[in-house]
Amino acid sequence: KKVKKNKYALALIIGISDYENTKARALYADNDAMVFKDYATEKLGISENRIKILLNNGADERDILLSVQEWLRRSTKPNESDIHVFFAGHGLASQDGKNMYLLPHDGSPRLLDDTAILRDRLFADLKATNPKSVTVFLDTCYSGVTRNEEMLIAGRPIVLKAKEQPIPYGFTLFSAATNEQISRPLEEAKHGMFSYFLMKGMEGDADANNDNKITARELHAYVEQNVVQQSSGLQTPELQGDKDRVLVQFN
Repeated sequence: KKVKKNKYALALIIGISDYENTKARALYADNDAMVFKDYATEKLGISENRIKILLNNGADERDILLSVQEWLRRSTKPNESDIHVFFAGHGLASQDGKNMYLLPHDGSPRLLDDTAILRDRLFADLKATNPKSVTVFLDTCYSGVTRNEEMLIAGRPIVLKAKEQPIPYGFTLFSAATNEQISRPLEEAKHGMFSYFLMKGMEGDADANNDNKITARELHAYVEQNVVQQSSGLQTPELQGDKDRVLVQFN
């Protein structure tokens, strides 16, 4: 199905499977990001030259922050650009559950404040570019347990419970799992389970009312149903923000 081009839209896509400071891998996260890049052009209608992809050791803290603060800021057309951010990799909550972090390639799970990217900070930087909208897809979790059920930090309590946090106005946030769940892989597809059904839904499977549009609400409903079923209820994707935003518009 052909989609409408979204002239001023941008996508920052990050996938980190291998980490410098933890042996625990995020299975297939780099693959999720590479395939999502194709979906960004073919389903979200974003021009190739307005997509930036950071993989593994090309996704250090500095690379990610510069991409947001310089590349996105420079490329965003104020009040007209729809920004899309896709992140597949490790996330972690602070010990008290108040802060959520995304772990860059060079991040240390033991030094979150100093080496990881605070989710609130990332959202504030995105908001500062003054876009029309921001849609964030996070195939990560904050429980301290990886996709293949390894511990990110040996000896920490098994599951950290991150507290629910508000998101800025104009944002739509797709999360792979609730705050205390693990984000799991779909082995046979070589993808994260959430990423796999996210992209499958964007092909058109999520267009529940066949109106040639896929809203955030429709996409989430499709992803949630399939992920809950595949994980036997152990993983429940979540949606916050503007649920009526049209993400995919077929011609």
